[in-house]
Amino acid sequence: MPELTLRPIVSCELPEILALHRRAQIGDSVPEVLELAELEEELDDAHVVLATDTRVVEIDGELVGYANTHHLPSDVGEERCFINGEVDPAFRRRGVGTALLEWGIERASAQLRTSTNQLPKYVRVDSYDFIRDAHALYAKVGFVPVRYMEELLRPLVDLPLVTEIDGITIVPWPDGRDEEIRVEKNTAFADHWGTTPTTAERWDQMVRGFAGRPDLSFIALDADDVVVGHCLNTRYEADDELIGRRDGWIQSLGTLAEWRGRGIGSAMITRSLDAFAAANLTHASIGVDSENPTGAAQLYRSLGFVQNQRSITHQIEL
Repeated sequence: MPELTLRPIVSCELPEILALHRRAQIGDSVPEVLELAELEEELDDAHVVLATDTRVVEIDGELVGYANTHHLPSDVGEERCFINGEVDPAFRRRGVGTALLEWGIERASAQLRTSTNQLPKYVRVDSYDFIRDAHALYAKVGFVPVRYMEELLRPLVDLPLVTEIDGITIVPWPDGRDEEIRVEKNTAFADHWGTTPTTAERWDQMVRGFAGRPDLSFIALDADDVVVGHCLNTRYEADDELIGRRDGWIQSLGTLAEWRGRGIGSAMITRSLDAFAAANLTHASIGVDSENPTGAAQLYRSLGFVQNQRSITHQIEL
């Protein structure tokens, strides 16, 4: 068997890694198209250092797989470090995935142990439920499934009516208030499984980065002009031809706990559906934890969303 060589990614080979990633997506029938700018943004992060937090596998000088870790430091709730990556379908079942995951577990564990807090610490991986080989590999190296994440879809027809809420105004995403909205987002998500506070840098990527569409997004304000809810939306145009749709993604939706149950989330979604339709999109997508304690899954289904596909989160607890 040829010897596997692991080494860090160098920035000049990102186009080659992108091509490998695309071959893996096609081989696994993943309905997504990763773009170079998206990959660059993922690896150009304060918590991803190419020299220490990435690896490629070479066989006889050919790049056949890659992985990176993404540590999310936190002082509340828990700490997480994710392992991401792909293996070229032509080189699977040769130990490439195992080598990358074993490296990823070792590196992620070391990153998590740099924290001195006493929070629970987890190494996590995600994959669509239909990629059975990935889940078998996760089990082989010690991961256990812990959560199911649903992706819901709705055609932009027969849209629900926009409703008014006493004391609340739904407005387009404003310039100059991203930090205020980030604080609301972190507070709103404090009781959600597997989430930790979003940093200012990461929030800027989400709002203003590769796929961010603040022009299609909304916030909820109370009578004192305080942000009590947000609906941040995104758009992945490269997927359109592959999936045969033009999706708008409701990427991050949250309402402060004391304002829940008043229809604010529904109102922001409804405004988003109208904005998507006006932008000539055909469908809306949203992701939800199947065990979300706020009843989000039921809310989305009441607005016409149905399950399109599902992913599974696996973890190792340190």
